Amino acid sequence: MKNYSLTALLTLLTYFTFAQDSTKSGGTSISLNFSGVPIVNISGIDTSYQNALSVSPVLGLRSKGGWGISYSPSIVTSGNKSGIYMHSFSAGYEQYGKKSFDLAFNYTRHFFTNKTSVPYTPLNNEVYFSVSYSKTWIKPVFSTSVGFGKDSGNVSVHDIGLAGGISHDLSWEDKGIFSLIEVTPSVLLNAGTNGYFSFLQVSNYISHSQKFTKYIKSGGKRKGTTTKTSLELSNLEFNLETNFEMGSFSIHPAGSIVLPVSSGTDNSMYGYGEVSLQYHF
Repeated sequence: MKNYSLTALLTLLTYFTFAQDSTKSGGTSISLNFSGVPIVNISGIDTSYQNALSVSPVLGLRSKGGWGISYSPSIVTSGNKSGIYMHSFSAGYEQYGKKSFDLAFNYTRHFFTNKTSVPYTPLNNEVYFSVSYSKTWIKPVFSTSVGFGKDSGNVSVHDIGLAGGISHDLSWEDKGIFSLIEVTPSVLLNAGTNGYFSFLQVSNYISHSQKFTKYIKSGGKRKGTTTKTSLELSNLEFNLETNFEMGSFSIHPAGSIVLPVSSGTDNSMYGYGEVSLQYHF
């Protein structure tokens, strides 16, 4: 199955490369993403988690019609075991700026090296979908991620993440050195089965913070110990995404404040952020 997934993604990569070279209608981008990732800290018999810097270069190829593919290795820069902890291949479709709806869906295959201090996850496949209604001043938004794989005991496992809420887009053109400035605040209510630590796109509050233990039921263990897989409310999330463009170069800082609402957890607020630098050819 691993070989079939990789072959399919490489086939798509070849297709998009050819389409762009022959028609010049597609787009190629390179990015450098900076974010937090939790790492395991073991002191004697005690195990805790702390945040570390994750750096992820991304090569993206996308056709004018919205179909695209990307590859990204992710590197943790500190901890007892630093280095590449994950290779990610993604293929899917994006449609933005249309009259009624913005939408995106993709399939991502993660290949974990299991050689760093980043917590273990059995969820190496993800199907992601998001949609927003763009005709209103306040946009309703909805997104979902389904992650699946097998744990170290060869048992099939899965997780589901959901997010729904509202957002609003603000934009300005030709402001100083920037050709475009975009600011998008949003408020989301997150829910999920949250059985495992994961890198699901809907659940960045898990993958980007040491506070992920507030939610997951397996405790980061290598074998699934969870029998309860019911969907539960996770948190209320306040996000601010920005985009500053200077010709072909852009920078995307983003930040989130999270208020846990799930029962039986520490409900103190926490936050996380990320920055992406991108050059579009």
